Amino acid sequence: MKAFGPGCGCGGRIVRWLIAALAFACALPAHAEPRRIVSLDYCADQFVLALADRDQIAALSRGSLRDDSYFRERARGIRQTRGTLEEVLALRPDLVIRNWGGPWDAAEAYGRFDVPVLQVGGTPNFPAARANLIEAAQVLGHPGRGQALARDLDTRLARLALHQRRSPVMYLSGGGAVAGRGTMMDAVITAAGGRNLRTEESWAVLPLEQLVETPPALIALGFFGSSRDRLNAWSPSQHPALQRALSRTRTVALPPATISCEAWYAVDAAELIARALGP
Repeated sequence: MKAFGPGCGCGGRIVRWLIAALAFACALPAHAEPRRIVSLDYCADQFVLALADRDQIAALSRGSLRDDSYFRERARGIRQTRGTLEEVLALRPDLVIRNWGGPWDAAEAYGRFDVPVLQVGGTPNFPAARANLIEAAQVLGHPGRGQALARDLDTRLARLALHQRRSPVMYLSGGGAVAGRGTMMDAVITAAGGRNLRTEESWAVLPLEQLVETPPALIALGFFGSSRDRLNAWSPSQHPALQRALSRTRTVALPPATISCEAWYAVDAAELIARALGP
């Protein structure tokens, strides 16, 4: 399950994404857009639902209708798959798209059956997310849609850049994780005009003492009160000291669908944080 979770450094992730994109470009036959697309996880579903025609989609993942699926309303009525190799192959796909779903060696596994695999998502910042979006749109046969979404992203980021307050902001998930440098959530905070309170790289468990002693100007909350949060009854986020600190600090709740996957539409979360920071 992807939720802006712990990951490696920004540089390594971009290099791996570029390698995957090049490998896919070499594997994809030179013909018209795919007609039987199968998506293996709900993060990949969002690219398909945003960019492909409905009649191009053979199946989406079983997570496509979850409350943290950004385009879940578009997924209604479309066939779902569990993402097993056997079930997917039975759908006769001409393109498999994934972020984290299916076998870890999906490109090799499906390559044995001459089915190309497009790797999407997992981007650590908005420039990488923008490039990922445009590449996916080209592969799905609708480059104009990708360009239109990219232009909208550019416009919204430029608007946010007019108000760089640099106020200290912390992102806190319902599971007790905080985001550091090299994560998409760090990019979201920066785009919103904030300054991420956590300067270390990647993700870490909430430093409760630091938060209680030096609370930030704003805490962006993710997945509090969601089904994920209820499954983490022993999370640091349930600690009484944290609950008291939250009651004394400005907070903004980010809709799960905007931050469950690392993709271009995380700009929604940046705009919410910017509004919470004020003029």
